[in-house]
Parts: sequence; structure tokens; C-alpha cells
Amino acid sequence: MTNSELNFSNTYERIVVLVDMDCFYCQVEEKLNPELKGKPMAVVQYNSWMGGGIIAVNYPARARGVTRHMRGDEARKHCPEIELVRVPSVREKADLTKYRDAGKDVARVLQSFTPNLERASVDEAYLDITSNVLERMKEMDRGEYFIKPENVTNTYAVGHKTFGDFVRSLSARMSSTQGTPEAEELEDFRAVNASCTSEEKDVKKRNEVKLLVAATIVNDIRRAVKDETGYECSAGVAHNKILAKLVAGLNKPNKQTVISIDCVQTLFEEMPILKVRGLGGKFGEIVCQKLNVKFMGDLLEYSEAELRKAFNDKDG
Repeated sequence: MTNSELNFSNTYERIVVLVDMDCFYCQVEEKLNPELKGKPMAVVQYNSWMGGGIIAVNYPARARGVTRHMRGDEARKHCPEIELVRVPSVREKADLTKYRDAGKDVARVLQSFTPNLERASVDEAYLDITSNVLERMKEMDRGEYFIKPENVTNTYAVGHKTFGDFVRSLSARMSSTQGTPEAEELEDFRAVNASCTSEEKDVKKRNEVKLLVAATIVNDIRRAVKDETGYECSAGVAHNKILAKLVAGLNKPNKQTVISIDCVQTLFEEMPILKVRGLGGKFGEIVCQKLNVKFMGDLLEYSEAELRKAFNDKDG
């Protein structure tokens, strides 16, 4: 199935995942040269003027203040011991072959879970795992699968301090069972497992259960990517591509974040407009300046008609 044939519906019934490889170019270089592991490092490309242009920075270097789009020489001022790895050039153009090949290795692992894959870039891919979720829910119906806390490690939920809080809120709506303080988390999972059914009639409850089940599957996917390629990734889990993309970067590296429809407003209240794809450049700056806004939630004060009137094709 080709990317163009995929139809990622925006209905709340679907579960869409964005898999985002963490500092992917740096991870590829670390795999090729294990001595780089744990050291501050950046990948640079094109000419060597001022140390070359940085296109990827690992987390040890970020902790020292190095950012993408710096020149190599500027990065050394922040972190003198930084390792700068240069992208090979072919006919004066950056040769990204090794990164693309690594991306294909990751894609093969992802496609072992679902054929519904759309590669967004070398280091990002969307997956529609709706059928996987429904199948796992049927396994739960038959008593063949039980969700445990270890199935959702490094998982976060927008609008909740911990993923356990998300499970607890779902548990409270699905069962009157009250866990003892010392075993509260385990009791919450037991309540969800006992009440979970693929035949749930309450749409809101069913879709939140889908997100919980999806979190276990995405945890499996991320572990498989790590085991089979050596690369770590983060992920966003939602009912559509836009939300999956927005939350994928909230908790990194090597973590995953889910968002239910009820928490979209919470996300927007805290999401800077300039962090949103399509609004991160000049047009986003125009929006912020013209409306005197900063967060996506601020835009909710305006109707679609008002926004269309305020901005035209000339703005971007």
C-alpha cells in the first residue's frame, strides 16, 4: 500500500500514531561510531564555513546550550568538547543516504505491526493502528490480554500529571471498585481490564479505552524499534494526525504521549503558536503580532470567519 493510498480519517473512532525518532541523525552516527555515545555531538552539513551548519543535536549537547541552525564554531563556544560529524557530500550536495537507509530499517519494523504507514520524513512516520487496537480489545474480551502498569512505561497523557491519573479517571467512570491506597494503581488497572469491552456503547468511554489500549501497542512498537535497530523513538497517540504530531514532542526522548478529545483545549492553552507546524515561521509571527496572541488557545476566542477575514493569501 502506497502512502498516497492511505486515508487517515479524522474521526474520533480512529487511532493514529506519529513515531518520531529522537535526534535521529545523531543516533545513526552513534551507531556507526559507538565512541560517540554519551558525548555532546552535532551533525553538520554543506560547506565548512564557521564549522558548518548544524542540522541535528543530541541531548548532551542540547544540555550545554547547543541548538540546531547554529554554526559549528558557535556550538564550540557553548560546548568546547562537542563532536561535529559532517554529512558526506556528493557533487557539492549533502548525501543523506545513510540516514535514509536507517529510516527504511525503522519503517520495516513499523510495517511489521501495520501496513498503514505514511512516512512524513526520514525520521517521522504516521501509523493507523485502529485495527490493532480493536484486535487487542477483543483479546481482552476473551481474557487473553490484561493491561499492566509495565505495559505503559514512559507514557504520559495530556491533562493529567501522570499516566496513572489518566487510568484512574477512566477506572472511576468504568467501575465503582475502590483500590486500597497501597495498591491503588494496580486496582485501577484491574478495574479497567474488568470493565473494558470492544462492545462498549458509550462513545467517549470507548474512545478513551482505545487510547489506553493504543498506548500498550505503541509501547510494543517502540520497544521493537529499539530491539531491532538500536534506535530510540518517541510517539504521539491521538484520534488524528494533527493531534498526534502536536503531542509527540511534548515528552522526549524515548517517551510517548496520548491525548483524548476532552484535553485538546488544555493542550491548546499551553501550546505556543510558533511551535505548531505551518505557524512556526513568518506567518505564525504575523498571526501573533496581528492578534496579540501567543498560545493556540488564544485563537479559540475568534471564529473561523473572523480569522479568515483577518488573514488572506498574502499573509501565507
